[in-house]
Amino acid sequence: MVTHRFADIRRQLHTSNTFWDDSTAHGLVDIVATDMRDGIVHDRDGRSIVNFSSYSYLGLDSDPRILAGAHRGLDETATVNSSISRMRIRLALLEEAEQRLTATFGAQAVTVSSCAAAAWATLPLLASGELTDGTPPLVVFDKNAHFCLNAMKPLVAEETELVTIGHNDVEALEELCRTHDTVAYVADGVYSTGGGAPLAALHRLQDRYGLFLYFDEAHGISTVGAGGRGYVLDATPGWRDRTLVIASLNKGFGASGGVIFYGPPGDHSRTPTLLRTSGPLMWSQRTNTAGLGAIVAACDLHDDGTVDTLQRALRARVDLFDSLVETDLSGDGLPIRFVDIGREDVTVAVARDMLEAGFYTSPIFFPIIRRGSAGLRLMLRADLAPETIHRFADTLTASLAAHRRGAEQPA
Repeated sequence: MVTHRFADIRRQLHTSNTFWDDSTAHGLVDIVATDMRDGIVHDRDGRSIVNFSSYSYLGLDSDPRILAGAHRGLDETATVNSSISRMRIRLALLEEAEQRLTATFGAQAVTVSSCAAAAWATLPLLASGELTDGTPPLVVFDKNAHFCLNAMKPLVAEETELVTIGHNDVEALEELCRTHDTVAYVADGVYSTGGGAPLAALHRLQDRYGLFLYFDEAHGISTVGAGGRGYVLDATPGWRDRTLVIASLNKGFGASGGVIFYGPPGDHSRTPTLLRTSGPLMWSQRTNTAGLGAIVAACDLHDDGTVDTLQRALRARVDLFDSLVETDLSGDGLPIRFVDIGREDVTVAVARDMLEAGFYTSPIFFPIIRRGSAGLRLMLRADLAPETIHRFADTLTASLAAHRRGAEQPA
């Protein structure tokens, strides 16, 4: 029996346990919060910590209008969840939320419980050929595609041939397009460690070869693009054929659950296939009624210009941060930054210094990224005060300098 073609969970676990244990020992995980509104973590030990690892880039996670939408969902339905497959009975609120998402983003939408569930619902379908005119495509994964995409590789490989190429390697992808009749590319729109997909080059391949593009847009939706359309959808007007986009509604969007965008508004040709054959869409697990009400309220904020205003505030914070802290991603206009440190022990030590100064940062290491490339992943928010960013940058610069001097000292 051939094993470990696409994953080696035991090896990953044993390799990463040391780093997780070190993080736990230094208080960087298992923090229990009593309140996390406005990007400030109030933990049960009485500390107030500025969260530089929050995915709520626009600060909508505690917006009172979205909270009111969540209350509306509970009050109007008088239930937390319908607890039956949506194929059989669905709440009017579910239909309303999907119609609003379709109108707001200009793409046919169906909701799921999470972005990971969206990947589970759609990647096997893509591999089967159901989305590519009946021909199973060669499925090409970007090396840095999110874990929820990579976790689906065994199921994809049951249906079709699968390869993985280097990050944003357009030349390798084009060569595969030349030598295969049907190719699908699986990637992130905005990557969780920063940076984005080369959309112009990918659209060129799509136009020339009929390449199917599949994007995880969890970090791009709402955060960028006019009206919050996101990194992928805002790149071109209208809807591009041979495209599928999944996204989280928990992050920049400010609500709950996930969404699949699979065609232009009003095109329901793929809806029966999605609903009848995609496990997470058939089961009784979906965004609950509070989440559905929050989705409708969040769409209001996208439609009325609130999100555009918040995006401008976010860009100002990103620009300020880039002027104070140099990273490889400076100037890309996105709110994710990665401070490359290299050594896992030094990364944890710097994160501990930041926590002691009142800032929470995420040390990331293998298997999230390759061995020997550990660092701090930082997320910026529209509601961060400029003086907070200045204090953070000063603290980070001092900590990095101190630990680098220590690393240079003879043993």
